[in-house]
Amino acid sequence: MQVSRFIPRRLYVSFSRLTAGVVLSAFPFALAAQKTALHVDGTPADPFQEAAGKPVVLVFLRTDCPISNRYAPLIRRISAQYAGKARFWLVYLGKTATTEKIRRHETEYGYQLPALRDQQHALVAQAQAQVTPEVAVFDAHHRLIYHGRIDNWYEDLGHARPAATTHELDDAIQAALTGKAPPSSAPGVGCYIADTE
Repeated sequence: MQVSRFIPRRLYVSFSRLTAGVVLSAFPFALAAQKTALHVDGTPADPFQEAAGKPVVLVFLRTDCPISNRYAPLIRRISAQYAGKARFWLVYLGKTATTEKIRRHETEYGYQLPALRDQQHALVAQAQAQVTPEVAVFDAHHRLIYHGRIDNWYEDLGHARPAATTHELDDAIQAALTGKAPPSSAPGVGCYIADTE
């Protein structure tokens, strides 16, 4: 590019570097704005900022995943048990999870928890989630301390125990609240999360 004869070269180069730096520094924020979770009403959501220094529990599910739906009573019970101590969010995946479908699903399964839509998989990546249902527990400093199954009720697809014998989600929340060592992350059993949905 030819430098204008009316602008000293040194000033022009400095100005070029400055404008390039502004563009490059703004670029990651533009990407972040494009890839974010949403409240059900479509407004951008940051579950960590809204948690006010409490542990955050993300529950990944789909309206059409049978195993996710079978866990609804347990998710309701655990979230009620830790109300006021940890912040729970239902995270709905898939572009077909419209506002209407989510509201209908919440009513059908008795959910009274705040819900998010993660169409761009921003929270999926942050939580390293792979299937639904799966949970991620972050401590009060927003560090991921556990991700994986809720418990071991399901051994495999179509094979469930009469009752769970391990309780990873409950143990992970206790660890987040007390500072004790969390359980080892264990893979969930359910509906795989596709890279693009």
